[in-house]
Formats: sequence, C-alpha cells, structure tokens
Amino acid sequence: MLNYTFFYGLGDLELNKYWGVAIATYLFLGGLAGGMYIAGYFAHLYRNRDEVLSEISKFGIYLSGIILILGLLSLIYDHPNVLIAVINPTLFRNLGSWLAVGSWIILFFLVIWFGLLLEYFKKLKLPERLKLAVMSVNAFLAFMVILYTALLLRGAEFVPMWKSNALPALFVVSGISTGIAICTIYGALRVKKAEKKFKLADSALILIEIVLILYFISELSSMSNLTNYPPFSVAAAKTLDLILQGEYSGLFIYGFVGFGLIFPLLLYALSILKKSLVADLISSLSVIAGGYIFRLIVVAAAAKALVFP
Repeated sequence: MLNYTFFYGLGDLELNKYWGVAIATYLFLGGLAGGMYIAGYFAHLYRNRDEVLSEISKFGIYLSGIILILGLLSLIYDHPNVLIAVINPTLFRNLGSWLAVGSWIILFFLVIWFGLLLEYFKKLKLPERLKLAVMSVNAFLAFMVILYTALLLRGAEFVPMWKSNALPALFVVSGISTGIAICTIYGALRVKKAEKKFKLADSALILIEIVLILYFISELSSMSNLTNYPPFSVAAAKTLDLILQGEYSGLFIYGFVGFGLIFPLLLYALSILKKSLVADLISSLSVIAGGYIFRLIVVAAAAKALVFP
C-alpha cells in the first residue's frame, strides 16, 4: 500500500526503486533528530540549575546523532544505491541538488555532534564559550536537517503535494514538535516531572501545524484548478481526494489531525491546568505518532496520486 516507483534524477544518476515505509521512516527520524537537538540546545541555554532541563539537554543533544544515524540506515537499507551516489565525488559539485546539499549538512552535523559527544565523555576539552558556539552552529545545522527532508522531496516535478509551499514549514514545525515531545517523555520518566515551558512550546507548535495544514489543503485545492498543466492538476485533485475522502482520509483526519494534533493539544491544556504525568506522557506519545503518520501520508498519498505527463 505504501510503495511506489519513483525516479529521482541526480545528474547522470537515477535512484530508481520503490519508495515506501523505509523512506517515510527516514524522513521522520531525520526530523525527529533535528528536533531533539534543538530542544536539547534550548534546554541547555535555559537550564540554570533546573534538574529537568539539565536532563533534557543531555538527552536531546547527545541522542540526536544516534537517531539520525538510524534514519540514514533505514534509507541505505532500502536504497543502497543512495550510498553509492552520496560518496560519488562529483555529487558535491551539484549544488542544485538537495540530495547533495543535504549530504553535506548531515555530514557536518554528525561530525560536530561526535565532537560534542567526545567532550561529554571527557575525551575532548572545550572552553565553555567555544563549546556554546559549536553547539549553536550545530543547532542551525539541526534545523537545516529537518528542512532538508522536505526540500529533498521538492525535486519531484510531478508531485503536487511535494511542491506545496506549506510542506517545508510543516516538516520543520512537526520535526521540532516531535523532538520536544520525546524530550518531554524522557524528562517525565527521568525525574518524574514534565517541563511546563516545553508543553507550552509544543502546544504553540501544534496550533501552527493546524494552521499550516489548512493552508496545505488550500494549496492543493488551488493546484487542482490549474488549467495550463493537466497532469499536475489531476494529481493535485486526486491527492486532495485521497487525504480528505479516499483511501488515506482516515489516516489523515483521525490519525494525524485528530490523534496527532488535536488530542495532544487538549491533553497539554488539561495537564497545564492540572498537573498529570500520565497526560503528559500520552500527549507526547501521540505527537510522535502523529509526526510519523504524517510522513507515511506524504509518501503514500503522493504515490497513489502520481500522474506522469
């Protein structure tokens, strides 16, 4: 159900294979890793002897690289030819390809992350100011890792969903939201307390996601009315039908919007008014599940609606 054949051009190379759950997993874990690092970075900035934030900062920063590596392994397992393409020296001159640019972003992020890991285990000593500067650079790279997972998809010329202007913003907001959610879970389990600032931040991000989803649907509707490129407009109309009324409507409406956005938003509101560790854990888990469901839909619905000219 979630597989399809898609050609992604890379100079003279083509990645020709079924795209399915492994690709959605890669997109999700890439966003989650970036979001974890960003959450950990801000927890580090505002920790000020706060036990929860101190624990979250270490978890987010030092586990993010492992999550990203797992995502890359998922991609390489499903697409071994990606690894061959990435290590091709000509790739790094192709700055018009987000696969090329993204490879550099991920490489630099992991190199800096590994250096911070060595510093954490006292195998490397960095002055505090230099450490903070290095962490800040990697926070920017973490943001770019999340953004790259969406911009990579925009290279497809015949997939309206992936051409949406809302998609990169959705990936960024969703990635940071899931990163905050998993850090909230860790903090709650580690010290039996959820960080209120994180709950408020995640609630704000969920509200932004809901607005972006409405804009996303509006964009697809506009694309479906284009008359100068029939295959594109037909694919847009089919995509809209799939996520609102068709095969993936349940997954989109009840899985992503309902369970992944509205449900955790209500639980966050309840737990802010009346502290509840169980509500915090359930709401954070549903945010993470919703983020993964959204990536599945982005791959599956685009596949089902694909129309080649």
